[in-house]
Amino acid sequence: MGVRLRKLMKMLATWAPGNELRLSLLRACGYRVGAHVYVGPGLIIADELTDSGNDVIIKDRVSIGPRVTIVTASSPNDSRLLPIVGTTRGPVVIEEDAWIGAGAILLPNVTVGAMTVVGAGAVVTESIPPHSVAVGVPARVVRRIEDAR
Repeated sequence: MGVRLRKLMKMLATWAPGNELRLSLLRACGYRVGAHVYVGPGLIIADELTDSGNDVIIKDRVSIGPRVTIVTASSPNDSRLLPIVGTTRGPVVIEEDAWIGAGAILLPNVTVGAMTVVGAGAVVTESIPPHSVAVGVPARVVRRIEDAR
């Protein structure tokens, strides 16, 4: 898929009416999205448009609130900082049954464990273990979740 088409599809996915249309557009961009996933409006995925999309993995039964940001690539672009700080790149994986609260930000190289809640507005800078509740900036685990099965 061409860069321009992928950029257009990402923009459409951000504000597409209805969850099923958003999911279809995200999958068409190459992102790996499982079954029974909900993605609220305003999802931003900050990645390199030339990437295949494989750096974003959203597994089954994940719920993503509105205005969540997933970052897989970040750099200061043409700033003189570039040779000093470089580019940060890495996958973001959201495991089964996770719930990402509204406005949360997930940075590169993180995994949100299965059955985990990320609180609204949290900034996830490192991986969160399964069965956890994580909140804050930066996000920290504040309690464990017992499996209800």
